[in-house]
Amino acid sequence: MKKFLLTYLLILLAVCVFGQSSKSERDNIRKQKVDFFNKKLNLSNTEADNFWTVYNDYQNRKNKISSEKRALIRYYMQNADYMSKNEITETLEKYLFYEKQETDLLVIYSEKLRKVLPDEKVLKVYVTEVEFKDYLLKQLRTK
Repeated sequence: MKKFLLTYLLILLAVCVFGQSSKSERDNIRKQKVDFFNKKLNLSNTEADNFWTVYNDYQNRKNKISSEKRALIRYYMQNADYMSKNEITETLEKYLFYEKQETDLLVIYSEKLRKVLPDEKVLKVYVTEVEFKDYLLKQLRTK
């Protein structure tokens, strides 16, 4: 439960940061992310070109699922006291469906990444995602 709550809060924080920031701030964060990932992953030019094509597609699809999941969670939080057991069950099933979609997407895109990067770097992608979120959180705390 703690892991779920932490993940949800990080996603919510990212939405707030991207949703309330100006286009130039979002562009700045994207540039920082590219620089951060290229440095941490030590990507060659060819690897970087191939990686970013696959990774950006993955992120776009993942963001769509996350957005739908957040909307479902907001709906539940606003309506929980008025929902029937049947509606709660349906909401839970939808939530689990979104979680499965994210997991399936991770598996599919891990395979795509493995075609353009060695396994060691693919694993580092996931570590680097966490490190970049930590980096952004530290930046927010110092503002």
